[in-house]
Amino acid sequence: MDTATPKPDTAALWQNLAGALNDLVAAGLHPSFYDRYGTENDWRRQPYASGNHGNSPWVVFDLREGQYMVTTRERTLAGEHSRRPRRKRR
Repeated sequence: MDTATPKPDTAALWQNLAGALNDLVAAGLHPSFYDRYGTENDWRRQPYASGNHGNSPWVVFDLREGQYMVTTRERTLAGEHSRRPRRKRR
């Protein structure tokens, strides 16, 4: 008897992602995907996507929150989503 917990079917999640990307393309906002990696984010990989316009929103993986967030280019490049929470001084 197999007592292992069944894994959830993630096919629908991938289909939803494909649908959202297709909606962006249909709106003329062909997204580009990148990976920030360097001193500004403590050499931790930080994937992000942006549109093909200079003022397009960015979707970046916030390293503090552990989830993707919609933000701006300026906030991402300033490291706002890369920083670790500050320690409180005692």
